[in-house]
Amino acid sequence: MKHQFWVLSFVCLLAVQASAQSTTISLNSDAEKEAVKNVIKQTFKAMITVDTVLLKSCFAPGAIMHVVQNQKDSVVVRTSKVSDFVASIGKQQPGALDERSFDEIIYIDREIASAWAPYTFHRNGQFSHKGIDSFQFVKLKEGWKIQYLIYNMYQ
Repeated sequence: MKHQFWVLSFVCLLAVQASAQSTTISLNSDAEKEAVKNVIKQTFKAMITVDTVLLKSCFAPGAIMHVVQNQKDSVVVRTSKVSDFVASIGKQQPGALDERSFDEIIYIDREIASAWAPYTFHRNGQFSHKGIDSFQFVKLKEGWKIQYLIYNMYQ
């Protein structure tokens, strides 16, 4: 009887794990990953077209941004408000700021997602810098929104 109990318990545990894995796989579906990637694309489209309404719509309320910069012998992390970022984009000429990401890696679990996106940045058609954008997303009733963005910049 004890042996049957342990076998049954083990089988139940495997069933729960299998169910959890299938849920994770479905939440990491290609469609969901494309939806997250689309927010990144829309952010960059808004920057190059100077569409501040579209840009603001890519971010969740209360979103946070940080930039990490090497300065001589130290690393500096600056915080910026999304509203200031949107306002600075609004002052640009269309086409002046062109950020391009590639080889994005996206992970999703339920209502949160993380994206690691290498990028290049061009200003007025000239290469300016490159780096990594690390996005944290939250899925709200309106869809995926950027909750947190930290990025670095280097030549």
